[in-house]
Amino acid sequence: MKRFLLATLFLLSPFLIAQTTIDFETVGNNWTWNPFDLGTGGSFDIVANPNPGGLNTSDSCAMFIIAADGVPWAGAWSSDFPDMTIDANNCIVKILVYKDVISPVNLKLEPPNQDHFASNTLINQWEELTFDYSSSIGVTGATLTLIPDQKPDFPRTYASVNYIDYIRFTAQIVPVELTSFTGAFVGNDVQLKWATATELNNRGFEIQKSVNGSTFATIAFVEGFGTTTELKQYTFTDCNVAARVNVAYRLKQIDFNGTYDYSKVVNLGYTLPLEFALEQNYPNPFNPTTNIVYSVPVKSTVSLDVYNLIGQKVVTLFDGEVEAGKHTAQLDASSMSSGMYFFKLTAVGENGTQFTSSKKMTLLK
Repeated sequence: MKRFLLATLFLLSPFLIAQTTIDFETVGNNWTWNPFDLGTGGSFDIVANPNPGGLNTSDSCAMFIIAADGVPWAGAWSSDFPDMTIDANNCIVKILVYKDVISPVNLKLEPPNQDHFASNTLINQWEELTFDYSSSIGVTGATLTLIPDQKPDFPRTYASVNYIDYIRFTAQIVPVELTSFTGAFVGNDVQLKWATATELNNRGFEIQKSVNGSTFATIAFVEGFGTTTELKQYTFTDCNVAARVNVAYRLKQIDFNGTYDYSKVVNLGYTLPLEFALEQNYPNPFNPTTNIVYSVPVKSTVSLDVYNLIGQKVVTLFDGEVEAGKHTAQLDASSMSSGMYFFKLTAVGENGTQFTSSKKMTLLK
């Protein structure tokens, strides 16, 4: 019963035949093949496997004998090839070849009627060659042409014997396709998010981190999903983040066989401060401008003022709300007299925390 169902399936679905295997035993052996330009004494036939075993244990295969006066593109074509719309599930064509000369093999689907070359590297041994038709996805092929020994030399100067077998239309091999990789500060932590559209033999991801431009170091490992064509989402939270440092992250994707690749680098810049802070102005002494840097760990209402030695307010540099982070205000003292001044930061965080700090600075004109 199983054999009957299988036979029925093949009879009803020639498209499936084209997508599986042309083995010249059950598929392809009864097609009409049209040899061309094989030269005097050249021939095409279905014959016994010249070397059964190893890669190819089948009983029969296609044989091309090309004479010395054949043209370089001598081969055979068949329109019995079932119409096949090229897609991601059949666009990688694999064949076995056994040749007495090293030269390019040309496997053409028509349409798209474009040359696709792959050369053998062994003589008188079965070898697998691969042809990539992914650039023709969406095109429907109706004719298969095999050119087993196509060298650019013209005219041909030698004869050759070539065997072809086990033509398979296989799925496109998809690597780990990273579609996004982002990072963001969440409070005092960093949250990384990334997604993959496809994964092939994906062992997982090393999370690597750089601080202030240092060499990237691995801080964690997140397991992958092996092989999948489904969209996968990943997250990782780095809770070991120092305050006021410049951080960057990247992913090292590792396959089960040990091969790896790196993602783009996500540079988040300086981390959020863990506390309120007022830094010493720079330069100091100064003339006529200087920078004042302050930090707030949460959204805050801030006032930054400059006072003289007797406590009189000279100028307000900022008065308003700021987001959590590090901020810089610039003082232009062109209209001020030389001497010592104080600058004072008053801040009230949205969580109710209050902070006040002041420092001295010297204006020299």
